[in-house]
Amino acid sequence: MLENHDQWLSLVEAFSAAAIDGQSWYPALENLAAATGSRSAQLIGLSADTGVPVNLMTNIDPDCLKVFNEVGGGDPRVNPRAKIVNEAPILQVLAEVDFIAPEDYRRNPHYQEFARPWDIPYICLTTLERAQGNLIALCVCRSEREGHISSEQRRIFAAIAPHVRASVRAHLALEGQGTALLAGTLEKLSIAAFLCDRTQRVRALTQSAEALLEADRGLQLKNGRLQTSRLEQSHLLANAVGAAALGNAGAGAPVLQPVVVHGQRADAAPLVLDVISLPSRYRTFEFFNFTPRVLVVARGPKTTDERTTAILQTIYGLTVAESDIARQLAAGRTAESIAANRGVTIGTVRAQTKTILAKVGVSRQVELVSRLSQL
Repeated sequence: MLENHDQWLSLVEAFSAAAIDGQSWYPALENLAAATGSRSAQLIGLSADTGVPVNLMTNIDPDCLKVFNEVGGGDPRVNPRAKIVNEAPILQVLAEVDFIAPEDYRRNPHYQEFARPWDIPYICLTTLERAQGNLIALCVCRSEREGHISSEQRRIFAAIAPHVRASVRAHLALEGQGTALLAGTLEKLSIAAFLCDRTQRVRALTQSAEALLEADRGLQLKNGRLQTSRLEQSHLLANAVGAAALGNAGAGAPVLQPVVVHGQRADAAPLVLDVISLPSRYRTFEFFNFTPRVLVVARGPKTTDERTTAILQTIYGLTVAESDIARQLAAGRTAESIAANRGVTIGTVRAQTKTILAKVGVSRQVELVSRLSQL
């Protein structure tokens, strides 16, 4: 429970920080759970099309979240098709006592087969955003021992909810700025790149990409969506974009799939499109406003160090030094020669190599070389 004004400010500031740093949502939610005397707090995004694309929940067994996600958010209290969240005004606070009778509670399969076995039988919730069949909701989940939320705890929840909504909206706005910054970085390197959402709609592109569209190299925009001039290649591109859009839902390295595109001119060299999933730092609530999930980079038969460096920094988060070391490793150089070339110790190169392996999502140097050869 909140005992003084400083604790209140700390709670508000935690959510303000989460608007800028997506990694801070969990600490902020933990503070909310403690402030309301609840077992856990949850920030959930639901879509009528894709189920549960966002589900941040504290102090919960991962298997519980897995079961919840597999049933598409089948909780009657939090569901994009439910009247509870679809008809209630934004920021209206609701709990079981407001929408389900005790007899219905005892009979409802969700409570008896999911909520009670996982010991989250009671919640307090509010809808933060709702648009186009998608919604974002804030909840606190309570155990059997904690029981229904008290009037004082509910007052605290209602008071913090507008601050959480403001943070979510700020985060959405900053995600859009992140798209612009990413496109700007690629622009400076003269890379032909398209930033696409999960429907292949292009949300940003570089001048080099615009030039490709005008050069009749087999790429075109139809109703704002990136496609190829040949039907079979369009299917391959659609499948690659779809896989990349879902590729970063869990742990692991970003998905990268190449698609070869042939233009109408027989004498023109084919294009190779690298279809790459954007890392999670670029997207938290992107399902809500269809911000880009996928980076499509066009290249000819050969690559350049600048292009490879840009992808290493953009997709895997490598620093300039790490990108240089990664490229030298991919070229077959030893740690000793790299150290001499860079004017550093062998120990420094080996330490940076470990960091590179972790960022790229591989455990051995040979796997790193194989991954970089795809670029």
